[in-house]
Amino acid sequence: MNILLILPYDRVYRYQGLISRIAPYMPLTLMTLAALVPEELHAEIELVDEGVQPPCNGQKRYDVVGITCLTSSAPRAYELAKFWREHGAFVVLGGAHVSMMSEEAARHADAIVVGPGETSWPQLLRDWRSGTPQKIYAAEYPEQLSSPFPKRNLQRKHAHFLAAPPVLVNRGCQNTCHYCSIPALYNRISVNRPIDEVIEDIKRLKAKNILLFASTLSADKAYASELFEALIPLRIKWSSADTIDVAEDRAYLDLMVRSGCEGLLIGFESFGQQSLNTVGKRCNQVQRYRESVQTLHQYGLTVLGCFMLGFDHDTPDMLYQMPQLVDNIGVDVARYAIVTPFPGTPLFRRLKQEGRIFTEDWSWYDSGHVVFRPQHMLPETLQQAYYDIWRATYRLPRVLTRVYTAASHRGMILAAGLGIRLYANKLRDHAYLDFLRTINSNPEIQRRNTLCELPLFRQRTERGTF
Repeated sequence: MNILLILPYDRVYRYQGLISRIAPYMPLTLMTLAALVPEELHAEIELVDEGVQPPCNGQKRYDVVGITCLTSSAPRAYELAKFWREHGAFVVLGGAHVSMMSEEAARHADAIVVGPGETSWPQLLRDWRSGTPQKIYAAEYPEQLSSPFPKRNLQRKHAHFLAAPPVLVNRGCQNTCHYCSIPALYNRISVNRPIDEVIEDIKRLKAKNILLFASTLSADKAYASELFEALIPLRIKWSSADTIDVAEDRAYLDLMVRSGCEGLLIGFESFGQQSLNTVGKRCNQVQRYRESVQTLHQYGLTVLGCFMLGFDHDTPDMLYQMPQLVDNIGVDVARYAIVTPFPGTPLFRRLKQEGRIFTEDWSWYDSGHVVFRPQHMLPETLQQAYYDIWRATYRLPRVLTRVYTAASHRGMILAAGLGIRLYANKLRDHAYLDFLRTINSNPEIQRRNTLCELPLFRQRTERGTF
């Protein structure tokens, strides 16, 4: 039995330089799916991450082809599904987008997996072997997450080698952020992986720097504290994601740092408290940002801050103040994203009802392209602001100032700043800006509320995605 597992190309990979290929972290999905293949099937398994590897040419025959996708990679996933079905393979689609848009995805595959794959994927393969595969495999989320050790040996050795390897800690989120697909996908529950599994996974890696995969590490502080205690003897360094209110618990921070934490990714999202309240991110209090970052710096932690552009209360003037505001609160590394209404989220439902979503070509849903009409500016104004704010944040004097004032890890902050500076200077997409101007000036397109038939849009999609 020959199985091919594919992570489709995505616009995240639109810059194909050397650093772009080796710096991103190694995705766990394909390696975990490979580990879930039942041993009794004696399967030969191949993995293809199209972000760092060339696509398969179809010369080899595969019995089953599994494709996992996010929203922005769904069009590529559907194209791959068509290709491999035509080549005689049984094609299975899964991933976040498939779980949110199962009816759509089912039209493109022989079978789909909705929800977690820990039980569904092995059962699907056994059913295929016995000649009784079903169309839809769906599973509920368990109270405790038990995930197999990923088959990391199947991933190409030269890919991703600059990044720390990831280790799964938990899945899901209990927060109610309207724009986030994670609570919608996991029904607002968070499930933890057994600590002994996490520790064993880390030991098998034999690495000294680790990424702990968790939507919000402090969501279950009792679990997290127990995990930190178990990490201390390993003498590793690690980073993860958390909410900014983690800075309010100094005893927790002290244990976190003693366990090896060096940095946290924090979703600040906005400097407008009204925006945060409106989209359900009430745990963020803007007036405490600076004090909280200072506290994290006192513990030697590097802060990677994430910010979103295009909330309903945002104006162009507010957005263009962001680079200075980021500097004011002391964030070490900043990332920006355009507010994106992912399918299945409350934000998608509201904007859809209001008639403000102007395209459902999912390939643009990469958090770097405007796909809806903002409240206080034109779509092209928001798109241009996105490009300008990235570049302004990573002007060389700003990069050097952050390094000079950093509490720790100056080498890493310098390397990140210079690398992101190169990325920011490449960001502008003239074709997409022209596209947005066209939809704003064309009443017929506004009336139809769809853009997929535009020649410019179609050409840009063909050139940029495939």
